[in-house]
Amino acid sequence: MRPEPQLRSQIWAEALIRRARLGGAFAYLRHHGDDDAGVVLIKIAMMDGTAMIWAPERDENYNRVWVTQSERPQSEADADAWIERAQQRDPDLWVVEIEDPKARHFLLPDEIGSS
Repeated sequence: MRPEPQLRSQIWAEALIRRARLGGAFAYLRHHGDDDAGVVLIKIAMMDGTAMIWAPERDENYNRVWVTQSERPQSEADADAWIERAQQRDPDLWVVEIEDPKARHFLLPDEIGSS
């Protein structure tokens, strides 16, 4: 089975930032990776010193699915260290940071209007 067509990483990251801002969160590009094919990580800063990281993976049908890198929120320092290690392994990586006390990642359509 062939993977679904992908948007350029730059377009996808910019669209996520716009979605988050429309939903009432503060979002920005923390690290610019490869414009065409860099993997995009999402850090959700919950405004209480904790954060969650979402990263894409492929399922058995090669579709992109999003998974958290920890079962529960971790300290922002631990999240930042995890991101730094990931960037050392993959310099093409993108990082979008969303500051939202509701911990929304804005990957789902119903999160836009839930500010």
